[in-house]
Amino acid sequence: MKKKELFKKISFAMAVIASTGMLCACGSNGASMSMDRKSADSEPAAYYTDDVTYAGAGDYYDEVENYDGDFGTTADTAPINENQANASVAKNRKLIRTVDMDIETTGFDDTIRSIKEKINEVGGYIESENSFNGSIYNGTRNNKYATITVRVPDDKLDVFVNNVSGVGNVTQKNTSTRDVTLSYVDTESKKEMYLAEQESLLALLEKAETIEDITYLTQRLTEVRYNIESMESTLRVYDDLVDYATVNLSVNEVKVLTPTVVVEKTPAQELKEGFETSVKDVLVDTRSFFINLLINSPYIIRGLICLAIPAVIIFVIIRIIIASKRKKAKKGAEYLESIKKEEAVKKEKAEPENKENTENK
Repeated sequence: MKKKELFKKISFAMAVIASTGMLCACGSNGASMSMDRKSADSEPAAYYTDDVTYAGAGDYYDEVENYDGDFGTTADTAPINENQANASVAKNRKLIRTVDMDIETTGFDDTIRSIKEKINEVGGYIESENSFNGSIYNGTRNNKYATITVRVPDDKLDVFVNNVSGVGNVTQKNTSTRDVTLSYVDTESKKEMYLAEQESLLALLEKAETIEDITYLTQRLTEVRYNIESMESTLRVYDDLVDYATVNLSVNEVKVLTPTVVVEKTPAQELKEGFETSVKDVLVDTRSFFINLLINSPYIIRGLICLAIPAVIIFVIIRIIIASKRKKAKKGAEYLESIKKEEAVKKEKAEPENKENTENK
């Protein structure tokens, strides 16, 4: 029991000393690191030594005060000048820069080719690319477009943006910068803290004699190693984002480039340009109409044929019905005519007889 209590005290002292050193180096980050260290050593374990026997807390703190290990001694620890620390941080800022650009072009393929050449010139690479090369089955416009995510060295970002601005008509550009210095330094400091704890645990593990102590130290070493690897991974991500800036390009093919410079014009100039623009729009629409008409003529002919077939069938049926009705009407007229003729003949025969009867009277 005494050994376990002794180990607990030693672990707590190491955490306090380590946290104090981190406070001097990182300012406000020390508080969170001290909390992490305390939680890491919340479980006690035995501490073994071959030469030193601790009789109480007083001897323990005297020994820690004169300890000359990885944590440093209190006698040799000099206060860090706050201005020097701030100057060092400002010089080594960790900035993640991102640029979004919208580009118009009348020659889509040439512009994409030029952009890729500019990427190679600055030593960058394409992270992702999505392009649409048009479709004859699209009922609206068949303009080509592409969205490209480019990663370029941060020190070549301005050069790359200027070069790309010269290969197309830039209609929109947004630049954003994210400062991750504090997060980077905080992660780096915690990593150093866990590295120091790892060395201390390894030293304790060499002197551990019971299975209980060895098991606890091994488990804690596993946790510390996991934290170290996680922070190293985070730092690598930060380094990649800081070293290589991100440029999001949106390239669109257009027939007429959008004016990017606004020039004050007189009413006469506005009227003239507006009229010319309207005439151009009418000509373009007329040209597009006849081109689309010719392109779609097979579909139009097919549609007309599909409409003509039932129309012809209906027309034939109507003609048959009309012819049948006319035939019936003709037969009816002939029948009536024959009846009239019979009546006329009977009437002619009856007239002489009536005349003779009248004379006899």
